[in-house]
Amino acid sequence: MPQVPQYHVHDFELKSETQHVNPFKVALNATFVHESGYRIVNLPGFYDGDGIYKIRFSPSIEGEWNGLTNSEDPVLNKLELDTVDCVAGQNVNVRGVLQIDPLNEQRFAWENGEPFVTLGFECDWLFSYHQRAPDLCRQHLSLIRDRGFSTVVTNLYAHTGFSTPEAGQNRQKRDERPIDPTVVYGPPSLYCWGGNNDAPDHSVMNVDFFRDYDAMMAVLHELGMVAHIMIQVQNKHVKWPTPLSSDDDLFWRYVVARYQAYGNVVWDVGKESYNLHRQMGGHSYALNRIDFVRAHDAYGHLVTVHDSAGSSPGRNSELDCACDFVSDQVHLGDVYAYNREAIRRGRISPTPYLNIEYGYELGVDQLKTYTGGTTKRWEDVLMWTYALYMGGAYANYYYDNTSWDLIKFEPEPPGWARYRALKALLDSIPFNSMRPDNELVARGMCLADEGNVYVLYLPEGGDAEVDLSVIEGREMPAGRMDYNGIKVDTEWMDVLSLEKKSGTIQPNGFRTSVANPLTDKTQPCVVVLRASGNQAG
Repeated sequence: MPQVPQYHVHDFELKSETQHVNPFKVALNATFVHESGYRIVNLPGFYDGDGIYKIRFSPSIEGEWNGLTNSEDPVLNKLELDTVDCVAGQNVNVRGVLQIDPLNEQRFAWENGEPFVTLGFECDWLFSYHQRAPDLCRQHLSLIRDRGFSTVVTNLYAHTGFSTPEAGQNRQKRDERPIDPTVVYGPPSLYCWGGNNDAPDHSVMNVDFFRDYDAMMAVLHELGMVAHIMIQVQNKHVKWPTPLSSDDDLFWRYVVARYQAYGNVVWDVGKESYNLHRQMGGHSYALNRIDFVRAHDAYGHLVTVHDSAGSSPGRNSELDCACDFVSDQVHLGDVYAYNREAIRRGRISPTPYLNIEYGYELGVDQLKTYTGGTTKRWEDVLMWTYALYMGGAYANYYYDNTSWDLIKFEPEPPGWARYRALKALLDSIPFNSMRPDNELVARGMCLADEGNVYVLYLPEGGDAEVDLSVIEGREMPAGRMDYNGIKVDTEWMDVLSLEKKSGTIQPNGFRTSVANPLTDKTQPCVVVLRASGNQAG
């Protein structure tokens, strides 16, 4: 009896010598029943070449699981799979399927109940990077996780970006320096289907491509990093199957079948999906694919769509409303505008809001990649990132030298250490229960779990004034409040230099002053206030 740690992945290999016209289109699924009676039904299998079919399974409850197959292939039909003994997992990074927090519908949590604060890192050609340099890819994934990034946004497949002269869409904005061939990772060395991009055979999948993708996914799963997989991208010169054809369905079904056992997966119908809207005259195809993914995913992973309407601040599209959370691309270029946008989305969206590609950080060793109105220094992009979280939103970081098919991780940019500090701050507060409320502060921004924890962000530095009247003191005969004996702990941090200072203040109700103790009081900074001491009222 195989032992499988909880939330980990186990492959059942099934062999069939039945001759099929196309083994990739053979219907195969399995139902698993836990000893308690809990069931995972219609878990799809997939063909892995050489007559081997696989059912990829992840047990969610400790104890014994039994599986039974269903297939149009008589050799694969009604097979009783080996009983799996699900045991306690030892990897604390593996926590089940990522989902919406059942207690806070605009926040994320893991299946085991732990809250999850995503801080994304875009690396669109990660799959291609892994194909050519798997050891280096693993090393750099560990690096960015250590720098605080908990999600990787990546393509399932893309063909060319800036690695060829004809591919760059913004070439007139870039210089004409020769490309260093050691940093070129496009076109990928492995193709997603049979044939090649010029003459694809969409009726068959390239199992070598997906086996390598398996290895990349295993690394992300082990590290506990979410894989936000953009299944399609329309502006990277891929010859996709005809929409809604049998080959199109084959591709989508195969991807979902192969990767749904990984709890750290988020499905994204398409990068910059406003291109789909333009090509097809509406959202019908993307809406269809959302339904298709949900119908074939036995684990119920979150589904989203990247940038459905093309930088649309302050509003959700029909497609956004169909998703489990919103993944938009909004460029504003102003720290307060990003904060207002995040707060606005929080009012109109019952789901989490993620801003992807809000700013493009200039690479230390600049490559010939994208430049636009929000291509800025690391200091600017970092300040915008803080503003998004202070508005109750989530952010996805974009670094010019790693986000395309030209990939160069060294030298490490100075901002990455600052993102580690940001993620540590977010993990130290009850982010899932906190809400933005700038009316609590005289200036700057505020995220609060009123009466307990407050985070103040001061982009221009300086002292703070905050309304702490919810922290109850003793009511005096004249109707005033006595806060004697009540303390509030303060933790200041300069977000650029990372200097930190701690202290304690006594609250003074509506107009509580908090003096800035940092060396340079003009630098952007945050202060966390935590109520402590004896409260009564």
